[in-house]
Amino acid sequence: MANLSQEKRKRMLEFLQQIRAEHTDDTSIIAINEIESELTSKKYGLVWEEHTEEVDEQIKHNVPVFTEVSDKIITSDETLPYNFLLEGDNLHSLKLLEKTHKGKIDLIYIDPPYNTGNEDFMYDDKYISEEDGFRHSKWISFMYERLRIAKDLLSYKGAIFIQINEIEFAQLKMLCDDVFGEENFLNIVSVNMKNIAGASGGGEDKKFKKNCEYILVYAKDYSMLPLFNGTYQYKEMYSVVEQYRTEGKNWHYTSVLVEEGEKEYIGSTVDGNGDEIKIYKRKNSIVKSIRQIMTDESISEKEVYYKYGHRIFEAKDAQSSIRTRVIKAKKEYGISDDIISIEYVPKTGKNKGVLYEQFYKGDKCRLFAWLRDISEDIDGVLYKKELQGTYWDYTSKINNLTKEGNVEFSKGKKPVALLQQIVSLYPSKTATILDFFAGSGTTGHSVIAQNAEDGGTRRFILCTNNENNICEEKTYVRLSNVIKGYTTDKGKVFAPNPANLKYFKTDFVPKTSDDEDYSVSDKLLEHIAEMVELQHGTKIDNEKHILVLTDEMADGLTEEKLANCEQLYVSVSVLLTTEQERMFKKMGIEVLTIPDYYFESELLEVGER
Repeated sequence: MANLSQEKRKRMLEFLQQIRAEHTDDTSIIAINEIESELTSKKYGLVWEEHTEEVDEQIKHNVPVFTEVSDKIITSDETLPYNFLLEGDNLHSLKLLEKTHKGKIDLIYIDPPYNTGNEDFMYDDKYISEEDGFRHSKWISFMYERLRIAKDLLSYKGAIFIQINEIEFAQLKMLCDDVFGEENFLNIVSVNMKNIAGASGGGEDKKFKKNCEYILVYAKDYSMLPLFNGTYQYKEMYSVVEQYRTEGKNWHYTSVLVEEGEKEYIGSTVDGNGDEIKIYKRKNSIVKSIRQIMTDESISEKEVYYKYGHRIFEAKDAQSSIRTRVIKAKKEYGISDDIISIEYVPKTGKNKGVLYEQFYKGDKCRLFAWLRDISEDIDGVLYKKELQGTYWDYTSKINNLTKEGNVEFSKGKKPVALLQQIVSLYPSKTATILDFFAGSGTTGHSVIAQNAEDGGTRRFILCTNNENNICEEKTYVRLSNVIKGYTTDKGKVFAPNPANLKYFKTDFVPKTSDDEDYSVSDKLLEHIAEMVELQHGTKIDNEKHILVLTDEMADGLTEEKLANCEQLYVSVSVLLTTEQERMFKKMGIEVLTIPDYYFESELLEVGER
């Protein structure tokens, strides 16, 4: 079949060549080249009217820098790396992060403006309304520039999660295919954020009620991406039992090993590899039904599940080579006991490589399938653990959402549980996580919570503007609450969590000045400490961590001054002497070079490099 569009372009390009032959002046040639460029540009994918932002114009005449707000530093554990809250337009923050974190971010989560037309998306200091004819083009231009940098920031093992609703979903999918590559697309997760029962739920006229949002997931490089941890949904175990009963389903976990009995070694058999399987009698073991325990102890069925949850089992005729060998060995040893156990080291499965104990019942050696193997103990209560796919239900997590972190935030606040699940998906407890639409700071809250839960040392970087004082009065206050601990207005106490935080604001250094003595290089030097701290997740305190920017500063370093020093951050322009290098080595001080690329392109532009 003919490609009609291609044939039409071919005819137009041929006609354009005729015009080029007839018009050879510079003005005509420039115009013809522009027309040809448009005709030969991408013809499949997302096409939009490109727009510039005021923030782009600011960068033309100024160099963005960070300035620390020193009175907002929080240090609760000096052994941990620092997290960073960056106040200012996120495009400026991203351009600075390109200098410190290119290829170093493991995980990005963003919840960008949804472009609802209801004062949620601001472009060039103006809210975009539904009536704006370039509403979608402005949003795409806004997102494209930021996603392009986000890709550069991701490590080759990194991934990005972008939450969105239906308004810009189609555009975002095509935009991400363009930026990250269709081959790096992982999934679309549907997140149930709203219960649609009753009259609520956002239904209007002929449209269905809206209860789901979507998370697009892309890898930086699919071939390099590590395998994510599983995502699970938890349901209190006894409620699962009741659900089975209500739905008329059979629930098989109805036996309880009340007493394991004394182990008495009988003999051994071997597995398929010839490795030993030890077999034991269980003298005086006791098995009862759940009903029997209810009668004997005068407790409810629910109380039985709470008290004996870890000992409840189902006896199964599982087909396995191990069970077959145990049945044979039991006959050979003449074992008539009802309950026996074995000990061996499995070669596969979740217990691979560790000594494992397994119980059997009766002549047919029916295997004990423990309830605990399909559940998880959380604060002494068993929860059924089910692997989730691409539908995540968070309706039960949003009841007190507006006050999570003891900060009210009515627009677009996401549950800590959702963000913590995303953080826990990435299989590294030392990951660096970025959110450049930080809002109330849920991502930072979630990283701190996940670290507290599994002992990780992940660190986060949050970027947000300070519109309506959100960064100062919401994001920062929330993070401070989570780190220091807080009590809600209803008296619920949340314990402190170990974490450190620095607060930077974006600022500007003009590229030109009427002052003859003005030096862009000198002005930028005043902000080098922030760049070093951000890159290394540290605090320049001139005691443990010392900044050396000149030869004179290096000459002033003595063993006394370096007594507590762990790291020296030395400018690439500083020439250390052999004696200085020997002293640093003898004292076990790590010397890290401050790169000259932080502001190299800007200094070249103004002729100072």
